[in-house]
Amino acid sequence: MLFKRKAKRIPAERRLVPKQEPIRQKGFGTEMPPQKQLVDIYFDQKGFTGQAEAFYSFYEKVQWRSPKGTPYRNWKLLAGEWIFNYEQEQRLRRRLRENMITGTGG
Repeated sequence: MLFKRKAKRIPAERRLVPKQEPIRQKGFGTEMPPQKQLVDIYFDQKGFTGQAEAFYSFYEKVQWRSPKGTPYRNWKLLAGEWIFNYEQEQRLRRRLRENMITGTGG
């Protein structure tokens, strides 16, 4: 008679899952600076998961301030502009690539 081996259960404390800080902001966009998790969630919902890290690190570097030095008030507006500009850049690259392939360039 063969005995099946049961899998050992690892206690939650010993699992190698990175512990995330609890979300303490409401996520409306007006709480500055935003928690990184909220930015990740927002970009994931918009379908641009890869851009969340670039967005957050860029604005962290400038301390969430405009070039004139005034603090930004709504990070979701900034994120929307970031996504729009990223989409436009991707469209431009695609158009340039297609023009290079077909040989119809200005």
